[in-house]
Amino acid sequence: MPGFSQSLSYLRLKCEACVVRRFANRAQRDGYTLELPTQRQLIKIPSRDTGRRVRIWVYPHLDWNRSPKRPGMINWHGSGFVVGGFGLDHVWCTEAAYDLGIWVIDADYRKAPENPFPAAVHDAEDVLGWVSTRPDLFDLDRVAVSGFASGATLALVAASTLRRADHGLNIRVPVVFYPITNSDIDSARKRPPQRELSVSLSIRITRFFNKCYVPNRDDRLNPRVSPDLGDLESFPDHVVFTTAEHDVFAPEGMTLADNLRNGRRTVISFMVQGANHGFDKDRRGDDFERRRATAYSVARDHLDNALQAVALGFPQFPLPAPPGDAERLRDLLVSGYRGPNRHRVRQWVCDSAPRPRPRPRPPAN
Repeated sequence: MPGFSQSLSYLRLKCEACVVRRFANRAQRDGYTLELPTQRQLIKIPSRDTGRRVRIWVYPHLDWNRSPKRPGMINWHGSGFVVGGFGLDHVWCTEAAYDLGIWVIDADYRKAPENPFPAAVHDAEDVLGWVSTRPDLFDLDRVAVSGFASGATLALVAASTLRRADHGLNIRVPVVFYPITNSDIDSARKRPPQRELSVSLSIRITRFFNKCYVPNRDDRLNPRVSPDLGDLESFPDHVVFTTAEHDVFAPEGMTLADNLRNGRRTVISFMVQGANHGFDKDRRGDDFERRRATAYSVARDHLDNALQAVALGFPQFPLPAPPGDAERLRDLLVSGYRGPNRHRVRQWVCDSAPRPRPRPRPPAN
């Protein structure tokens, strides 16, 4: 009875996912606190499914009041395609927006096992479609994508397979941090370059993420799951990789970088020494800020070169916020746009990313 066994497998994965998410949310709690002031706006954009929307944070560049149209970058967070993480990349997004003078979209996507492949790819494609409808804000000839871990996989897919779908965007460069590029390789065969075990990712957890996101093993050969197995000619002329020395996914990231070098394409492959998977989110250790700052700075410099944008230099905080700025930004983002189902985009104005709700305390005796 294959239907029954599949149902049991799904229920088991869902139960395990609930446990993993609980521990992940506790570990990531401090990461949702904004470290830099920003005027970001949270909005929901239409998806291909009627009645369902995709959440995005919009980070404006500093000059949006005077000249809104600028290059743009779309970012996807890491999650193993299972746990949350939407909003954890606010430092990267804020620095890119303010330092380079570009719009930055930090996009959410559906998670497995409730929504396995290709749900996350569809959400990424819907965000690309939304950006293409806003030529008043984005220079559609100068668009970048970025991501971390599973989000880096989505960025590579967007810059290759989805790039050929002709969404009206010219994706100039993917900027990816510790990506998963080949899900067909068994987790037991994945080892960090220095042959040290990854502290954050065990064989068991990586296999679990794979089973949740791509339960059908044949799908792991799909280039929308494993971008290293796709047509390498579909990638743009600039690609930027950041890997970590103690990350089990570092070798496959470096392999894709090597495979993309064809004499015409600019491929940057930067390895952070002594770092692990998710090093820019792991606040343990004295080198956390230095490693993160170095990795982000190198990536931003090459992102700027690829977009040929004018670097403005990172501003000194706090920034003066003119009265009504939040309202003007909100109106700018939602005015005049209607989704495919003719419903106006709903919007929210938030000062910070949502944080886990505290558990209620039992009443005192």
